[in-house]
Amino acid sequence: MLGLLRSVRWPLLAVAVVLTSLAIRATHEQRQAYARAVALEQAGDLWRAADEYRWALRWYTPWGPDHDRAAEALLQLGTQAAASDPELAVQALDNLRSGLIAGRSLWQPRRDLVERCSQTLPGLLVQVAQRRGDRRDPAKLLGQFTADYRRPIGVGSGVSLAVALGFLVWLGGLVGTARRGWNADGRWQRAGWPWLTAAAAGFALWAGALYVG
Repeated sequence: MLGLLRSVRWPLLAVAVVLTSLAIRATHEQRQAYARAVALEQAGDLWRAADEYRWALRWYTPWGPDHDRAAEALLQLGTQAAASDPELAVQALDNLRSGLIAGRSLWQPRRDLVERCSQTLPGLLVQVAQRRGDRRDPAKLLGQFTADYRRPIGVGSGVSLAVALGFLVWLGGLVGTARRGWNADGRWQRAGWPWLTAAAAGFALWAGALYVG
């Protein structure tokens, strides 16, 4: 067991460094996007502010300090604009919904807001259609939009887990094969077979999960 841990400590360290770097970048980008959005909203540029709030949502990390603030800002912007400017309200709430969905992995951040937007957007879209001269039956339009927003979103948590696990096993298997598969003379040795098998299994799991998802 101790020998196994020693053999994988450097690959695990490399994976940890990569994941930490990605987390730091995501948090930094989230904060920058949120700051730009606040500045734009204060300047009265609400459409561009809504887009920047969406980017703050897309750079999701569980500990991100501005994720919930961006979500609440979009919700407030959409709610306030619903009566006077339904197009802006649609922009804000759709950005809220899509931004939250983009941050989904093994769980859905702020599922309550996703469901609230899915319930509110169809009625707003009917208003926008009528303002633009759409002569179709409003009741039928509402039914169509409601059905669109009830469709399943993204992939299941099991598929997401399989993709992540398969990738890590594939990567670890390749590293282990490179370290254990050849001796000092460059000849293949039996100790490399388990690692090569793990790499093949990880790749199959990763590719299969992506295909199913």
